[in-house]
Amino acid sequence: MSFQSARFFVFLIVCLFLYYAVPKRWKNLFLLLASWFFYSCAGTAYFVLLVVVSAISYVVADVIGCAKTKAVQTTMLVLGLVMLLGNLCFFKYYDWFGRQLAIAASNLGSAYIPPDYGLAVPLGISFYTFVLSGYLIDVYQRKREPERNFVKLALFASFFPLVSSGPVERSTGLLPQFDRPAPFQYDVFCQGASRILWGFFKKFVVADTLAVVVNRVFLDVTVHTGPYLLLAALFYSYQLYCDFSGYSDIAIGMARLFGFDVIENFRRPFAAHSFSDLWRRWHISLTSWFRQYLYFPLGGSRKGTIRTYLNILLIFLVSGIWHGTGLNFAIWGLLNGVYMVLGRASGNRRAVLARRNPLYRWAWLKALCQIGIVYLLFTSCIVFFRAENLTQALWFYSRLATGWTDLFHPMAVLNGLRNMGVGYATGVPVLIGVLMVEWGEWRAEKEGCSMGAWICRRPFAQKMAIYYLLLLALAFWGKLGTSSFIYFQF
Repeated sequence: MSFQSARFFVFLIVCLFLYYAVPKRWKNLFLLLASWFFYSCAGTAYFVLLVVVSAISYVVADVIGCAKTKAVQTTMLVLGLVMLLGNLCFFKYYDWFGRQLAIAASNLGSAYIPPDYGLAVPLGISFYTFVLSGYLIDVYQRKREPERNFVKLALFASFFPLVSSGPVERSTGLLPQFDRPAPFQYDVFCQGASRILWGFFKKFVVADTLAVVVNRVFLDVTVHTGPYLLLAALFYSYQLYCDFSGYSDIAIGMARLFGFDVIENFRRPFAAHSFSDLWRRWHISLTSWFRQYLYFPLGGSRKGTIRTYLNILLIFLVSGIWHGTGLNFAIWGLLNGVYMVLGRASGNRRAVLARRNPLYRWAWLKALCQIGIVYLLFTSCIVFFRAENLTQALWFYSRLATGWTDLFHPMAVLNGLRNMGVGYATGVPVLIGVLMVEWGEWRAEKEGCSMGAWICRRPFAQKMAIYYLLLLALAFWGKLGTSSFIYFQF
């Protein structure tokens, strides 16, 4: 049941009506049943798995909370994390390990065909694995008491606006809100609806229009030359941002419809002036999860410079491997980690050079240069993320130096753009869409609020104009129903 389907909108409207109609003591149970129904539409077997995992986590946390000795608490935490992470790894990497075993057996002269169980990665398995793992660790570290109400814990793991792909909530954030369901508030509801509309615009107008160009280029990178490959990579960086942040806007907006505050997932990452600042703004819920539950336990930056750099590299390597099994994902993660380490190591030197740089006398030019460099660094990594495999990524980079002299021939440039799918049908919505996204989110950031809240704060005439403009853009340029969200595969 995809977010853009008519079936989902009917489901959402019915849920909202009934949620605010039922008595307060039944609201959590109703939301849990609705979330379970939504999840069961993706597959009954995987729904059963979700319920079982939630129940085991409930029991494990209760034992950790009641245990008298640290040894018992640690043992139960380890068992709980092994169950959760083992479940995740099994579904995400079973096929990959089977292929590697088959290749190894073939190299040794024997035949091995791994059993095919027809497994698919369950919807939202990464999300509920992370939120339940964080919950167990929070209970172990005495940051919260074990949740005694199974309905609330199960709802925390399966809340349908978030279960597909986050944001990755903390037990200290969303879970306590289930204790005090908020009454219907018109302003909050309007903020949520505005945020949803904004997310649809970013995804189905901007991201999916950029995808037309990006997909055509990556279908066969060998037929395109350097300028057009670079343009496609730059487009993909922004496509990924609008796709994933658009999903996050929709998810956060839906949670607001029910009166819940959810952690923000993006804060204009391409306005960052440094690579580390970009990663403080990008996929905030997951990067902060890795920092809190992996980076800090490894020692963070408290164990010396070398250990700090190794911890950073390890965190990004784990992030890369989590995103996919191909070597290209591991390289994507490590390359981001290398940039982070280099940025941290060269921070003082770069600050000195910046003071002596004559171009940096103008603050606007300094900001433009820094933002451009960070965007290019991010894009240089994202090629490995987008490529089907390492071979395609290497082909991409091997051809980046070709074809630059063609830029001196206007007809050759027009033909190159036409071959990659750039034309009126893609250029106009992308240009208008990017300008609207950057301007709107810049204004919202200046006022210190979300995009939904910023729209709702406008005078009536401006607010209506924004609504109509977004709806018209979706009607004329939106590609509803043609693609899913990129991060649903992770």
